[in-house]
Amino acid sequence: MFGKRFSRLKKESMLVDIAYNMGISYSAPSGLSYMWNFGSLALLSLVVQIFTGVMLALFYTGHADLAFDSVEHIMRDINYGWFLRYTHANGASLFFAVVYLHIFRGLYFGSYYMPRNKLWVSGVFILFVMIGTAFMVMYYRGVK
Repeated sequence: MFGKRFSRLKKESMLVDIAYNMGISYSAPSGLSYMWNFGSLALLSLVVQIFTGVMLALFYTGHADLAFDSVEHIMRDINYGWFLRYTHANGASLFFAVVYLHIFRGLYFGSYYMPRNKLWVSGVFILFVMIGTAFMVMYYRGVK
């Protein structure tokens, strides 16, 4: 496909062979559509949430008398602190939206049937843990 030089390079280099097998000759289902991207988008938004959450936690003080001042410090004094805070806040909504789209894609394509039903049940369990965590965070923030 790429000529004699590439086939020789592919035979000699293990990295080129792995990259070729994973990127070019990767077998994909014939019914692959844009809807199959929601799982990777959910992972990407989760990574963004974890990164921004850790960065915000570095500067946040959980004491009742100092919490507001620490948020003001993040917003005003930290470089791009406002961006981290708003990215984290809006990223949570994006994460849930992408997860719901991922679930609806699974429902549409019948991913809950027999060969993948255990994987589906584990995904539903993860969804319930996510919803419970979000509820507890909002509940405890409201109690303060």
